[in-house]
Amino acid sequence: MAKNRFRQNVSIWIIISVIVALAVTLAFMASTHLRRQQQQAVEMMTDKGATLINTFAAALRNPAYFKGDFFSLQKLVMETARQPDIDYIIVTEGSGNIIADSDPSSIGDRYGMDLDIGRIASSDEIRWRQVANTGGADTFEVYRGIFLSPEKTRPDIDSRRPGKNPAADNLIIYTGFNMEAIDKATSADATNTIIIALILSLIGSSVIVSLFLAQAWRQASSSLSRITVFSETLVKNMPIGLIAEDESGHIAACNEKAGAILNIACSDIADRKADSVLPASLREMLASLHGSGGLVEKDLLLTLQGENKILEAVAADIAVEGIAAGRMLLLRDVTKIRRLESEVVKSRHLNSIGSLAAGVAHEIRNPLSSLKGFAVYFKERLAGNDEDEKTADVMIQETERVNRVVSQLIEFARPLELKKEKAQMADLVAHTVSLIAAAGDNKTAITIDAAPDLPEADVDHDKVKQALLNVLLNSLAALPPVGSIAVKITADKNDIFVTVADTGSGISKSDLPRIYDPYFTSKPAGTGLGLAIVQKIMEAHGGAIAVESEAGAGTVVTLRFPRKNILA
Repeated sequence: MAKNRFRQNVSIWIIISVIVALAVTLAFMASTHLRRQQQQAVEMMTDKGATLINTFAAALRNPAYFKGDFFSLQKLVMETARQPDIDYIIVTEGSGNIIADSDPSSIGDRYGMDLDIGRIASSDEIRWRQVANTGGADTFEVYRGIFLSPEKTRPDIDSRRPGKNPAADNLIIYTGFNMEAIDKATSADATNTIIIALILSLIGSSVIVSLFLAQAWRQASSSLSRITVFSETLVKNMPIGLIAEDESGHIAACNEKAGAILNIACSDIADRKADSVLPASLREMLASLHGSGGLVEKDLLLTLQGENKILEAVAADIAVEGIAAGRMLLLRDVTKIRRLESEVVKSRHLNSIGSLAAGVAHEIRNPLSSLKGFAVYFKERLAGNDEDEKTADVMIQETERVNRVVSQLIEFARPLELKKEKAQMADLVAHTVSLIAAAGDNKTAITIDAAPDLPEADVDHDKVKQALLNVLLNSLAALPPVGSIAVKITADKNDIFVTVADTGSGISKSDLPRIYDPYFTSKPAGTGLGLAIVQKIMEAHGGAIAVESEAGAGTVVTLRFPRKNILA
């Protein structure tokens, strides 16, 4: 936005600068044209005056026209001054005395005293000046000196007096031209020049503005195209479902995520009425807006094509400059999240129960020790009485069984602290199997199949043995009189697997989902903590336990240890 504002400001200033430059250029051209026109007018008037003066001087030198007396000169002046564009013709002596004038009343006056008449009379250079005229248009005056031939006498104002015929001297002739026509022509030309300059300026400015507007339009069109592509891509790929309806209630937009959440195809509902394609609960959310500009947010439980989903839905109005333009829905499938939240709450509840159970177990251990001590004491006191000794033995065995249950409960509730050391998984399995063989006279064959070149594992030896022991004991308890257990150890690039397969009674389909629940067991004397402890040990190592079983078809338990966490 800042860049766009900067570009707009720069563009405006560029347009203004170009227009000003164009106006200045046209004004300079107009001024130059006017000056040239004025110069041409001056040259024309000067040439015209020079021609008239040269003609007049030639007439003075021609005896046919000029007899050398005042009357001839005055007559020649008056006849020449009859031309319509001549204001006056004045002939003066070199001293400035008027000897002939188109206005006879001015004869004898002095003229040109504001000029250097001595220099003018001694030179035949054409000069000009503009004389102000309060009664009308100004007068363009052209003047120069006239040299008469030596044999000609200079007409004298006093030549009418007898005996007055002075020697010939230089004269000065002044010719005044009326500038009204020239002023009108110059004014009209200036007006036309200004009009043409203004027209050119307007045309140039229009062209410049049009070019900048075209450039701005192309940029705006390009920006709009990019924004359109960006918004469409964003809506299409956003991880939240979006459905928008226009002011008439028809579906205006729908992205793929919304279609996946609602199990519909967006192409099938485009331009259709929202009331005919959306679930009732979503229609109610949209209807509750009432164009107030607010939003409604809630969790909805929907059944879509036989599948229950929990949706986090937000409905909001779409307004353009305060005018309602439609409504939209934002949808997110939070089914798994809500289930996880429920599991977390349940886990916290179980943790609390476990902590409580661990505390109670600690308190039970002390009286159990006392009970066992009294049972041993009574057995010794009642020695010789078989019935009483059997009763005491039962008391001792049950006390030990309760103590084992308490120990397992404490072990399950206590946070695991692993002490990892490098070891071969095959050695740990072999040692665990040997413990089972040494514990009784069980004749069941337990075979071990370890892949060659197994990597060393970085694990807690005791915890791994405990997990293996619990799994093997469960398999032994499920075996019929004739059965077998096969332990297989393999590895891939990511994990090490220990698989325990037995030919026992298996687990029913209804019990399989609950095998990791504490205190759930199908054995009469079981505690239900074995697999729960195994699962806890595997999760502490970053691994997992998987159980596959069918009633009457045996059980396969797989312990997976990730190599990326346990490799040395």
